[in-house]
Amino acid sequence: MPLPSLFQLAAKSVAQRIHDEKIPLDFYLDTKSSNAVVRELLELDPKDIEKLKTHNKHLSRLSELDLRKCKIDEEGVSNLKNFKLNSLEFGSLYDLKMEFSDPTHWYSIDIVSLLERAVNTDSRKMMVHLGFAREAFLSFMSGWEEKISKLLPSLQSIKINYTTFCQQNQISRLCNSFPNLRTLDISSAVDLSTLEGIKNLKHLQTLVLRDVEIEGKDGYKELSELKSLRCLDVSGYNEELHINNRLIGSLLADNVRMENLEFLDCSMTSFQDHELKEFVKRHPKLMTVVAISTECNYSYIPTIDLLNYNSPDSTVKSLEYAITNDREELAEDCILFIAEKLNTNHHRLNDSEITGFVNALCYVLREAKDERSKYEAIQCFDQSSFFETKRFFHSFWLEIPGIVKLIFKSWEILKCPEFETKPALSWILTVFERMVNFLRMGKKLQDGLLSLIIEKTMELSCQHSDNIRKALLILIEVHRYMSLDQYTTFFTDKKMVEGLFEFAHYSIKLDTPSYQQIMELFVRYFYQASEEMLNYLVSNCQVVEKCHEQVMQISQLPIKGAQKHLSNIVVRLMCVIDTNGFRSPYEKTRALIFCSTLSLLLAHNLIENREDINTKIKDFNDSWGRSSDLDCQKLTVKALNTIFTSEYSTDESVRFGLILMSTFLNPKFCLTHGYWKWMRTSLEGILNNTRSTKNTRELALSVLHAMACDIRWFSYYY
Repeated sequence: MPLPSLFQLAAKSVAQRIHDEKIPLDFYLDTKSSNAVVRELLELDPKDIEKLKTHNKHLSRLSELDLRKCKIDEEGVSNLKNFKLNSLEFGSLYDLKMEFSDPTHWYSIDIVSLLERAVNTDSRKMMVHLGFAREAFLSFMSGWEEKISKLLPSLQSIKINYTTFCQQNQISRLCNSFPNLRTLDISSAVDLSTLEGIKNLKHLQTLVLRDVEIEGKDGYKELSELKSLRCLDVSGYNEELHINNRLIGSLLADNVRMENLEFLDCSMTSFQDHELKEFVKRHPKLMTVVAISTECNYSYIPTIDLLNYNSPDSTVKSLEYAITNDREELAEDCILFIAEKLNTNHHRLNDSEITGFVNALCYVLREAKDERSKYEAIQCFDQSSFFETKRFFHSFWLEIPGIVKLIFKSWEILKCPEFETKPALSWILTVFERMVNFLRMGKKLQDGLLSLIIEKTMELSCQHSDNIRKALLILIEVHRYMSLDQYTTFFTDKKMVEGLFEFAHYSIKLDTPSYQQIMELFVRYFYQASEEMLNYLVSNCQVVEKCHEQVMQISQLPIKGAQKHLSNIVVRLMCVIDTNGFRSPYEKTRALIFCSTLSLLLAHNLIENREDINTKIKDFNDSWGRSSDLDCQKLTVKALNTIFTSEYSTDESVRFGLILMSTFLNPKFCLTHGYWKWMRTSLEGILNNTRSTKNTRELALSVLHAMACDIRWFSYYY
C-alpha cells in the first residue's frame, strides 16, 4: 500500500487551513497544487464549494473540478467562469432545475444553458472531460448531445449516469455526436437494449457499463469493432442483486472479441470459473481482471493478474483498487474478508501476509473517501482476535502507536449517524483496552501511546456517558501495570492530573461507584503534586468551585472512602489559597467559595484537623469587607442551612455563613422562593444558641436588624 507523498500531505494541510479559515489571502497556487488542494477541500466538507467564491483569485489556475458531492447554486455556477477548466464533473442538478428549466418538458433540465453559464471561452476550448451524476428522475433536454459537442469541441471523456435511453435519447446519437471520445461512462443506464452505434467511437479506450444490463439479442456485438478499447468495466453495484447479472455469459454468447482489451472489471456479477477462463482465452492481451465478490472469489488464472481473494496479496490489491477507484461496495466486501481472516485464520498467515493485511486496513483509514469503509476498518481492529495476540504486539511494536492514533483520528472525523458512531466509540475503547492488556502480559508500551490512551479515555468518557465503566477499567489497569518511570512522568503532567479530576467531577453525577474508584486514582497523583501543580489546578481548572459542588453531593452519599479523599484534597489546597489580603475580586470570590467548602466539611464532620480549618475560616472572616461585585451563585441556601443547623459547625463557620447571608441573599430572591421565614428563624436560632460567641450573636443581630430596617422586607418581617 503506497504511503501519501509529501505533496499529498501538504495539499491536505493547506485544504484544512482553508476550511478552518486560517490561511492568509496572499497565497497563489499553481495548477497541480490548486487541483490537489480543492480536491482535498471538498473531501473535508462538500459545502466548502462556497470558498471557491472567496478564494477564486488564489486558486485561479484550477483546471479540474469534481462537484459530485456538492450542491451548487446559480451563483456558484456563474463563479465557475473564473477558472480555466479542462475537467468538470457535476453532482446533483435538481436544485438548478428551476433556473435552467427546459421549456418543452417539466422534468428536463437545459444542460446547454447551464454549461454556457458555467464555462468561459478558454474552458470551452480546453474541456476534455465532462461528467454528470444525474438523478434517475431528471433528464436532459432533447438534442443536448449535438449542442454540447459544438460548445465543447475538445471533449474526449463523458460520464453520464442513470441515463434513460429511449426513442428520443439513443446511444447512437451520443456516439455520433462525440466521435473522438476516449472514455465513455454510462453506468446505471436504463432501458438500454443495444449498444448499436458504439462502433463509431473509433478512438474509445475506456468503456464503463457498470450496473448496465442489455437484454436485446446481439446487444454487445459492436464491442468487437472497438479496436482501441483497452479497459472495460461491466461490474455491478449490489452483491445481493448480481446473481441475475450474467454479463460475461452475454459477452461470450455474442461472440465478442476485443482484440486489444487489457483490463476487465466484472466484480459483483455472476459467472462460472469456466466462463471466465474462456473469456480470458478469447482476449490474449488481457492482463488484469477484477473479480471481487463473484462466484470466482478464489479462482486462479496464471496468465493474468486476477484481483479477488485467491491469495492475501490479491486481496490487498483488490482493496487498494476499490479504494483508489471509489468503489465503496467493493471496499466493504474486501474489508470484511480481511476481518474474517484476521479473526479466525491469522495463525495460518505468514508475517508478510499479516503485514499486508494490517497495512491495508491502515490505508483504508488514511485514504478512503467514504465513511462506511473507515467504519468497517475500525470495526475490524476491534473485533478481529489477531489484534489481542502477542504476535501482533511483537510484530508491530514500533508501529502500534501510529496505528492506534490513526484509528482514533479516523473515528474522530466520522460523520456517521449516532447509531453508528456509538458502537464505533466502544470499538475505540476496546482497542485501548487491548493495548492495556499487553501491559498485563508484562509488555511495555511507549510513553506517547500510554499518554494518548489515558487522555482520550478520560475525554471520551466525559463526552459519552454510556461507556464510563469501560473507560474506568482501562484507567485502573493502566495505572496498575505502568512502569515506575511512567508513573513518575505522568503524575507531574498537568494535563493528565486535570483530566483525572474532570473525569471524577463528571462521574459523580452519573455513576457513584465509578466516582469513588476514580478518586482513588486521582489522589495518588494529587498527594504528590507540587505547589506549582496545585496553583495550576486552582487557577486554570476551577478545582475550588468543583470541590464545592462535589462536597454538596457527596455528603448525601454512603461512600466514606470518596468523602475522605475529597476532604483531604480540599485540605491539601489550603497551602495555595490565601483567605486574606486579596488582590482581586476573583481571588476574593475563590476564597469565599473555598471557605464555604471548608464550612460544609466541618458541618458534615468529614474532616479531621478541625482546628486548622477553623483558623483558615477565621482569617477570612476577620479580613472580610463587604463586596457587591463577587460572583457566588454556587453558594446555596441549602449550604447555609447545613452550616447553621449542624452540631459539628464551629463558631467561625457559623460567622462565615452569616457573612454570606448578609451579602448575597437579596430580598427579591428570598421572597420569591419563600426563604424569608427560614432566614428569620435561622438568625433567631443563632441568637438563642448558648454555644454562640458574643461576636457571632452580634453579627446575627445586625443581620436581623438590617432585615427589619429594609423596606423590601418590611411587610414580611412584622
